[in-house]
Amino acid sequence: MTVDYRANDPATGRTVVLTVPSEESAESPILLQRFYREARAAGSLQHPNIVAIYDLGVDRGNPFITRELLEGCDLGELAGREKEKEAQTPQASAKLLDYLLQACRALSYAHQRGVIHRDVRPQSIFVMNNGTAKLTNFVHARLPEAFTPVSAGIPTGTFDYMSPEQVRGGRVDAGGDIWAVGCTLYELLTYKKPFQTENVTAFMIAVMSQEPTPIHELRPDLPTELDDVLRRALKKDRTERYKSIDALVKDLEPMVRQMQAAGPAA
Repeated sequence: MTVDYRANDPATGRTVVLTVPSEESAESPILLQRFYREARAAGSLQHPNIVAIYDLGVDRGNPFITRELLEGCDLGELAGREKEKEAQTPQASAKLLDYLLQACRALSYAHQRGVIHRDVRPQSIFVMNNGTAKLTNFVHARLPEAFTPVSAGIPTGTFDYMSPEQVRGGRVDAGGDIWAVGCTLYELLTYKKPFQTENVTAFMIAVMSQEPTPIHELRPDLPTELDDVLRRALKKDRTERYKSIDALVKDLEPMVRQMQAAGPAA
């Protein structure tokens, strides 16, 4: 949807990322709206775990965004490297979950300000070389002032992480982000998506009516309480899920500490 350039801001002398719409996006009102939505959503949020937007403007009819330069890789790539090692340990998983917890704190901050991300996944969490995780990809975000009409009835986000209400094209609130955090948590621990299917139709059926394989069956080396966290995060009825990201974090943090302190897997 966009093209990124590494650039120098002459006003500040700092290196930034200059983002402009692709040719396709520039010709599509919906895609162009998403371009502006990302800038408005992330730009309204000042948090150490959210990518910083410096400027949004138009130059000779061409819209652009400047944002902070992130150096590192996304959490999905990082998890992929761990999978290639074929040596799962509680400590390695705890490290991945620590990055997820940082993103959860950013989500909590966003939710308190009326911004719903709607596309939480490993690829939306960027891990910088200094160990700081940044929540990115706000192109599908719902802003506090209104539910965008063009999204009504249309699933918004990435299918593998969509909640049942999101799949149905309904209004997505913080509960949808909590579901996506649950899917991401599951994937980081097992290197599998909780609902792995062959096509979109099968995925929709699975999300509506099936339960993922319990964590303890795939990772008996991890705290069994992780299954309780996932069950609450992945309740089909959003009113039965965690009431807030903070509540999920409160339950997950002690387990991450327990995993960090665990001895090497046998």
